[in-house]
Amino acid sequence: MELNNRIESSRLMSCSYKMRQLCPKKRRRERQHQQVERRFMRMELRKKLKKLQRLIPGGEELREADNLFVHTADYIMLLRFKVSLLQALTSKSATSSSDRDDCGTYMRSNI
Repeated sequence: MELNNRIESSRLMSCSYKMRQLCPKKRRRERQHQQVERRFMRMELRKKLKKLQRLIPGGEELREADNLFVHTADYIMLLRFKVSLLQALTSKSATSSSDRDDCGTYMRSNI
């Protein structure tokens, strides 16, 4: 039994020794992999910001991301306002056009 414990402990020691030797290499590879991933993510973020700058009027002059996001939010609100205005105009136009006949003149019953 004691012999088995010695053999087992020697195996563990040799295994842990090997792991200590490999760990710095593994850690270095892992760090390099993480650096590559971060670099890739930064590149992807830059690409998306460039696309957003091209979409938003005046966005190409904005260099900081937070200013670009604020400008984008303002632009979205402006577009929503324009859509609601156009919807209101078309609904108003549709109700007033129902008072006209096919030729575009007002029907006598409404005058």
